[in-house]
Order: sequence, then C-alpha cells, then structure tokens
Amino acid sequence: MNQNLLKKEAQEFISNNLNTDVHGILLKNISFANITAKELVEQIESKSRAKNKLPTWFSTHNIYYPNKLNLSQTSSEATANYKAAIINGKTLVDLTGGFGVDAFAFAKRTKKVIHIEKNSTLSSIAGHNFKVLEQNNIVPINEDGVHFIQKTTDTFDWIYVDPSRRDKNNKKVFFLEDCEPNVIEHLDLFFSKSPNILIKTGPLLDIKAGLKQLDHVTEVHIVASENEVKEVLWVLKKERSENTVIKTINLKKSRHDKFQFNLKEELGSVAVYSAPLTYLYEPNAAIMKSGGFQVIAKAYGINKLNPHSHLYTSNELKEFPGRRFLIDTVLKYNRKEIKSLGIAKANITSRNFPDSVEGIRKKLKLKEGGDNYLFFTKDHTDKPIVISCKKVF
Repeated sequence: MNQNLLKKEAQEFISNNLNTDVHGILLKNISFANITAKELVEQIESKSRAKNKLPTWFSTHNIYYPNKLNLSQTSSEATANYKAAIINGKTLVDLTGGFGVDAFAFAKRTKKVIHIEKNSTLSSIAGHNFKVLEQNNIVPINEDGVHFIQKTTDTFDWIYVDPSRRDKNNKKVFFLEDCEPNVIEHLDLFFSKSPNILIKTGPLLDIKAGLKQLDHVTEVHIVASENEVKEVLWVLKKERSENTVIKTINLKKSRHDKFQFNLKEELGSVAVYSAPLTYLYEPNAAIMKSGGFQVIAKAYGINKLNPHSHLYTSNELKEFPGRRFLIDTVLKYNRKEIKSLGIAKANITSRNFPDSVEGIRKKLKLKEGGDNYLFFTKDHTDKPIVISCKKVF
C-alpha cells in the first residue's frame, strides 16, 4: 500500500481521469513523486469500477482501492447489505475479509466485527478504508482465517466465510472442496467457536450438491442483481433444522422481487399443465437457480407449459417474480408460419428446445431487439411451439 497515492495531487489526478484511456497514461509514463504510472492506473481502473458497484466507497474521499481482480471478487454494496440483514447478535468474525465490503455491512448490524485477511496489502487497505468510512467497530487482523479460529479462545455470535474460488495457480474452481478454505473439513472447528455460520459461494455451485456436503443448513439465499445470480448464501446453525428454507431475491433498481419456499413444499407440490393461455411468465434467474419449479406454480395459481421448460401461463394477469408477457399467438415451429408474423427482429428465448438462439436467428434471419418476443419451447404434449408475445410492465 503506497501512502503517497493518498496525497491531494494524486487523488485529484485519479478522480479527474476516471474516463481516460489508461493506456495513454502508461505510454506517457505519467507519474508523481514515489508513485508509478502503473499504480495510478490501478487506482483509476478500480475506482471506475466502484462507481456503480460500491457507491459509498466511490463517493468517499481518500478511499484506497485494490487491483481490479481483487475488486471484481468482492461483493457489491447491494449484495453485502442484503447478507448483513441475515445476521444478528453482538459479534461476528469475517474469516476471508478481502477488501472489506461485507465486513463494513456487517458492522452496521453488530457491535463488533473482526476482519481477518491473510494478504497483508489487502488487510492494510481495508483497515485504512474502515477509518476513512468512520466505521470504528471493525478490527482488522492480518492472518489466515482458519489459523485465527484455531488459536482464539473467544467465541462469536457469527462466523462468516467467503471461500476463494481460485486455486494456487489463480485458476477458477467450482466445487466446495476445492475452495480455500475448505469449509467442509472445517465445519466442526467453526461450530466450536460459533453457533451460526454464514457461507458465501459462487453462483455456479449446485444447490443439491451443496446441501449434501454441508450439514446444519437452515436457509439458502440465492441473490441475483438485475436478473443475474451473483452469490449463494448458506446459513448453518448448530441446532439442526428439520427443513431447509430456500429464499430468492432479485435486486432491481425499481424494486426487489422475493420468493421463498421450503424443500418439503417443492417435493410435495405438483404443477398443473396446460397449453399457453393469455399470459406467459418466465421466472427470474434466482428462482431458476433455486429449482422451485412446482411450488411457484402453486403459489401464484398459474399453469406450467412443460415439465422441463419452466415457463408458466394463466388467463388472468398475476403479480410474478420475473418477466410477464401478453401472448399474441402460438405457432408450430415452421419457417413459413413464423415468417407470416411479418417481423424483422425479435427478442428470442430458447427453452427446452432443440435449436439454440443463435441457430434460430440464423435459420429465420431475424435481427435482435424490438418489442416482439419469441419463445421457442415445448408445450404440455412435448411438441415444439413458438409463442409470440409482448412484454407486460
């Protein structure tokens, strides 16, 4: 951490060049006393990325940023605030603190947060920023999180861990046992220090696989932002629960779409199937990740088109956590029939269908965009169909 980057002239240069081509700065080798062009560029790139992802950091003077890879791996401010709302109590230890966004959010909900980070540079950066942000109930410690838990005699209301999804060669890994730390092998250790554990995993981890590998899971939170799943949160409690609740949320600028169910509900629900009716519904990405495909049909009183399409329909318009469409017409998958629609461009979705979106566009010579939506899928009799519709807002 180069303290010279916090000097007034350096900070002004960084703020004034957020939209500048950084390659020009490197080529011209622009620098200040004891600051390299590379260090300036690193701050400019990371601060630019923080504008939408971390608005509190971006709008605060004298924030020090890590490199863009570290910044890309941190939670957004919105998802950090969501996970902080899950916890309660007086003390929390964050075993994989990183840049400190999650710790900052947790500190708003608890009396004391211990931020553990084994990378000395990141630990220093986080500690500096906590002071700048005037969040004084966070204690930064430069140490390995598992080693800290093994040594400490303290207990905590919560342990939070976000295992790294990169190996020693910086390649991405996708299974819990390959992440660092390996939370599966350390669960007993963690429970010896806290009755509550919150684990963050990436969006690609399979929910069923996670439930098999992790004991004591009481809640699974699937967090999406603007219909893209960002993280999966696992709440583990020492007192085992008989049933796991799945909570989904899609964070949007206008509103937050929430839907929850328990696993027994999904296993005990049977959807009604029918041909397309007046309206078509497509669940948001968080629900698609959750696997709650039967229970959502029951919850909203809508029919399912096909066991594997995960598209729904009704005669009356319903509130729904996803996209809603008014159906214009339903066609067979036939080039001549589709051409009869007289449209040159459309938004295409292929769901449980033999051809990909790219293949369909090429075959039908349809451009992307416009107000027309075409769903290529299968009906309740498993026949290929094309649903032409308009979006309902």
